[in-house]
Amino acid sequence: MRAIARTRIGAPAVAGALALAGAAVAAAVLSVQAAAAPSRQAAPAGAEAVARGVASAPVTVSFGEFFYKPAVITVKVGQQVIFKNVGKIAHTVANTSAKGEILSTLIKLRNLDPRQTQAVSFAKPGTVTYLCTFHPTLMKGRIVVTR
Repeated sequence: MRAIARTRIGAPAVAGALALAGAAVAAAVLSVQAAAAPSRQAAPAGAEAVARGVASAPVTVSFGEFFYKPAVITVKVGQQVIFKNVGKIAHTVANTSAKGEILSTLIKLRNLDPRQTQAVSFAKPGTVTYLCTFHPTLMKGRIVVTR
């Protein structure tokens, strides 16, 4: 006859296994609910989000040596803007006054190394000018915020 080895399983291991099993069951239920839901005609992009008062999809501004692309964008109040460093060196994004003075009141100044991002959104309509504090004469942009 073979001997059966007994292993003592601690409470954390059991809790972890139960959590994984619970997550799998929840995913299966959601999948079944989604399959059973009646289909509806697709609304124009962003229409449902606007109807619910949810901000539109984020807008990405890529930057590197020595550009912001696109340099000028238009977003709605509350819509997220994601600045993404696609360059090979660190850059910054800081909002400025109309005269070009660095304010950093709407866009918090911080170094963004290659592949890092910074997300911002704006609470009021208006025009936001910004620049890279390392390269202020070479890297400038503008965001028009509408209702």
